[in-house]
Amino acid sequence: MPAACFPAPMTMTAVRRGASGALLLLFAAAAVAQSAEKLRNHFDADGLLREPAFFDFLVLGPPGEAEWKVVGGYNPPSAPNHVSQVMPNRPSDSIAAALRRNSTFRDGAWSLALRQGNGRGGIVFRMAGEGDFLVLLVDLASGEARLSSYRKGRAAELAKGAVKARNEWGVLKITAAGSRISAEWDGKPLLEATDPNPAAGRSGMATAGPGVVSFDEFILDPAAEDVKR
Repeated sequence: MPAACFPAPMTMTAVRRGASGALLLLFAAAAVAQSAEKLRNHFDADGLLREPAFFDFLVLGPPGEAEWKVVGGYNPPSAPNHVSQVMPNRPSDSIAAALRRNSTFRDGAWSLALRQGNGRGGIVFRMAGEGDFLVLLVDLASGEARLSSYRKGRAAELAKGAVKARNEWGVLKITAAGSRISAEWDGKPLLEATDPNPAAGRSGMATAGPGVVSFDEFILDPAAEDVKR
């Protein structure tokens, strides 16, 4: 897929329905004060057609609507429910993110099940602020994956890879320790990269541009060293 289809360097803005950017920073500060622990999000206890519980919702980049819903069907890894970003016509350089509350860490692992489709989905992590984070997005049609670093609102590509989808759902996993980052798809190596500015931050599900993207089994697993910090 042409690189132009991925988010380009830009000035970052964040929109949370009913909340200001200052409130987002307060959420982040509160999360830092809490001890890191493993969290599993399978969405099966959430109400259908509602936003998933324990998440904050942002749009990064140019304004663009986003709508997150708990839905059923499609035989998700943890039946019967999963989560979808259901707004199909979003700007190509706009990132919609659902950030998990009460979890802030630098090192550890993040994993997420993604359903094959026509959009781009993945994981935003190490989000220290509105313009400072890492995001790994997989084009669920072409299989191209791209890891980008955003610093002060500007993007830099860290690594690229390609997934080979064999099933309706695939699992993306990221592992990070200091500057070293690796990712795999369904247990097979996807890419390796170096983060020049590793920092603790929040994590979430992410999708960029148009398309309905479905997620399940979002797991955050901090390293023991982060739990002790």
